[in-house]
Amino acid sequence: MKNATAILSMLHEGAQRNSATRLFRGEPVLHWTLRRLARAQRVQNVAVLCWEDQLDRVAPEAGKAYVLAKGPRKPLQEVDAITAARRRSDGWRGGLLGTCDFDLGFYGPWFRELAKNVDSDAVLLIDPSAALVDPAVLDGLVAHAEAHPDTELCFVPAAPGLGGALLRAGLLERLAAARTHGGKLLHYLPDQLSREPLAGDMCAPVATAVARTTQRFKLDSDRQIARMSAAMVTLNGHLISSSAEELVGRAHAWDAVDPLPREVVLELNTHRATRPIWWPGSYHAISRPPMSLDMARQLFAELSALDDTRLTIAGVGDPLLCDALFDVIDAARNEGMLSVHIETDFAEASPEVLKKLASSPVDVVSVHLPALTPRTYEQVMGTSGYERVVESIRDFLAARNGKRVPILVPTFVKCRQNLAEMEGWYDQWLRAVGCAVVRGPSDCGGQIPDVSVADMAPPKRRACARIASRLTILSDGRIISCEEDVFARQVIGQAGREPLREIWQKRFGELRTDHRESQWKKHPICANCNEWHRP
Repeated sequence: MKNATAILSMLHEGAQRNSATRLFRGEPVLHWTLRRLARAQRVQNVAVLCWEDQLDRVAPEAGKAYVLAKGPRKPLQEVDAITAARRRSDGWRGGLLGTCDFDLGFYGPWFRELAKNVDSDAVLLIDPSAALVDPAVLDGLVAHAEAHPDTELCFVPAAPGLGGALLRAGLLERLAAARTHGGKLLHYLPDQLSREPLAGDMCAPVATAVARTTQRFKLDSDRQIARMSAAMVTLNGHLISSSAEELVGRAHAWDAVDPLPREVVLELNTHRATRPIWWPGSYHAISRPPMSLDMARQLFAELSALDDTRLTIAGVGDPLLCDALFDVIDAARNEGMLSVHIETDFAEASPEVLKKLASSPVDVVSVHLPALTPRTYEQVMGTSGYERVVESIRDFLAARNGKRVPILVPTFVKCRQNLAEMEGWYDQWLRAVGCAVVRGPSDCGGQIPDVSVADMAPPKRRACARIASRLTILSDGRIISCEEDVFARQVIGQAGREPLREIWQKRFGELRTDHRESQWKKHPICANCNEWHRP
């Protein structure tokens, strides 16, 4: 390759909060990213792609980097969809819509234009918030690509923020023409025979620790900056030259809990039009008052202290049957909650509600449709209506009016009763909408019958992973240990009576201590839970 150019696209970042305005150790994150990139020996050029409203802050940091500003900000459906999909994923691969972390900010036509402007025959996709990117890893990626000249996409299976991907000019041309992204080539496509990319020539080798860590190393939020600042404090004076392996080791050694949860599950109501066999309401009556808008606003005001909180509106009830749903969504957005996810059945959704949902500021709408046939649907969901739900999906997609967000995600809860239809269902919905999710049912800590196909828990119990990152709030404001506690038998606190930060740090801290000391049997729901291994 005569000219491998690293492109840092800021198209997915905001005008006010972005890599050029966020500070890490007193300097813009973008400045750190460019400094680390400058140490890569095989990267000939660096370019920054941004909006006009970001240019004033980008230009002083760019130095010798080529800057392409694309005028006033405007919607780019491809970029917006990838951004929404990646907000719900922490790994480098495996996101909705077949996205990888390196797809963020990718817009083929403008990447092709930039590559031609600098006469580049290959581009490296590097996130502008990758202030800890390892130049040695990037050099290894370029060397790997040079050793496999017929491979048009090469990637490093490294944690987000430590590596990247390389696209040759020919593939870039095709991606630009198709208005799609390169990460899709690393995902399962039902109509394309392919081998696992990790075992092929596309995958550049990297240290095992760097590939297997579940940590993120991007500085794309206040939470991440605080995490990495604390974890890397012992590297003062050496951070700019520290390797990816050393960074991973420091991150794993730092095990403090964030001031507030990253994931929040908010229940608005307990009414549901269906009666799924995995739903606790099918076995025991559950009735709680709907959440008030005032309480929701108060919760969002507290949670917005950190700018990357992911909100899932779900719980026992179907939120589309809650009259206050859209007021709650608007309240969340007004408080700066950028990622909102709705779980629903679409069972009694009117065309008006579907149209309103399609135009709402929501990233993802998950629809429970665990069957390929009306008969199986009725067996699993406890009611007829398969055809109506499919028609509602069509209406929702039509109401998006050409947009790609909110992302619609058909969801299949795998049970013994529908297992025979799972593979056909998965391929069908991947073809139809580009997304499909299969997940297992829960017995809510042994409180309802187990309808799962098999117990997926590892043989040796360990501390629950979710209680360090995930908070569940019931419609009456009670805060429970996790969403398995649907009958509120392990209440941790009450929203509105004490600060969320105090509940999360102190009250949940006691539960985390018990888990860390293998004392989960002190908590009945925890003792009988088989979901403790879930991320």
